[in-house]
Amino acid sequence: MIDPAAARPEPLMGTARDWAIDLAVAVAIGLFVGVIGPYGSYLNGAPWPRIFHFVVCFCVGTLIFGVLQRLAVAGAGRLRIPVWPVVIAALLVGCVPLALFISWLATTLWPFLRGRIAPLEWYGQCVFLSGPVLSFVVVRRALKARTGVHPVSPAPRPQVAPASGEVLCLRMEDHYVRVHTLNGSRLVPGPFERVIAGMSQEGMRVHRSWWVARTAVTGVVADGRNLRLTLRGGLTAPVSRASVAKLREAGWLAPDSSVET
Repeated sequence: MIDPAAARPEPLMGTARDWAIDLAVAVAIGLFVGVIGPYGSYLNGAPWPRIFHFVVCFCVGTLIFGVLQRLAVAGAGRLRIPVWPVVIAALLVGCVPLALFISWLATTLWPFLRGRIAPLEWYGQCVFLSGPVLSFVVVRRALKARTGVHPVSPAPRPQVAPASGEVLCLRMEDHYVRVHTLNGSRLVPGPFERVIAGMSQEGMRVHRSWWVARTAVTGVVADGRNLRLTLRGGLTAPVSRASVAKLREAGWLAPDSSVET
């Protein structure tokens, strides 16, 4: 069965939840950077304008790179070219409008900065600080969306009956199941319940560790206080006390077959 939510293709520009998470990350990074005050911004006066500046800049950068980097990842996949050169190119392009915005906001909050920082310096700050951080956040999510979600199909039932013979019984052995036939036995991976579910023959679980095919039973033997089923191929299978009533109801045991309790 395919999970409809998993099979639904991821929108090119991401979901509203993706954007909300990215912006929340941007706010957290902006708060942190605003507190430490890089590039000498801690000298600009009170911390609150600085924190506001970096939070706003990182949010605007998230919007810019959120679009460009998603387009870069999708374009690289469609053109079947390495993704990272395209991502780096998108980073360099996205830093142009971001640098223009950062310089405008900074000189608006701190007018004394006008003319003191060259346009190339604003751009360099974006390339070495904001761009890589925001690109990493967006690209990681975009790559995960492109490669990490696939329809979920159920595991196929094991084919426990080998070509060499009819299955007589199954016996649980640790994390494996031993399949007995007239021509020998072999081990298959468990769990026991899953192997039993894959059986096409009529049978019953007669013990915690044993499943027996109906056609394999040749008789019933009292073993002290317990019963055992004799099977073709010289095999015997124990019958748990809890299974006696079920076997009798199914007609596997004669009405007078009993076990002491």
